[in-house]
Amino acid sequence: MDNVEIIREGKEAEDILNSDVFKKAIANLKAELLEAWEISPAKDHETREALYTAVKLLPEIEKHLRIMIEKGKINPSMINSMKGVLKK
Repeated sequence: MDNVEIIREGKEAEDILNSDVFKKAIANLKAELLEAWEISPAKDHETREALYTAVKLLPEIEKHLRIMIEKGKINPSMINSMKGVLKK
C-alpha cells in the first residue's frame, strides 16, 4: 500500500471514529450485548461467554481505527517518498 493510500485510510478511520453515528452504534451494540447477557440463564455458560467476549472485543475496533489513524499521519519519510512521486 502506498503512502497516499495509508494517509487516506488514516483520515477515513479518523472520520469514522469521530462519527456520532459510529459512537451511537457502538454504544447501542454494547447495551444490547449486556442486556442479552443479563437475561441469559446462568447455566448457559456458552452463550454468556460469547456475549462477554463480544463486549470485550468492542474496544478492539476503536483500537484498530486509532492504529490506522496513527499510520496515516504524515511524517517526514512519507513526504520525502512522495516528493519522488510528484517529481515524475
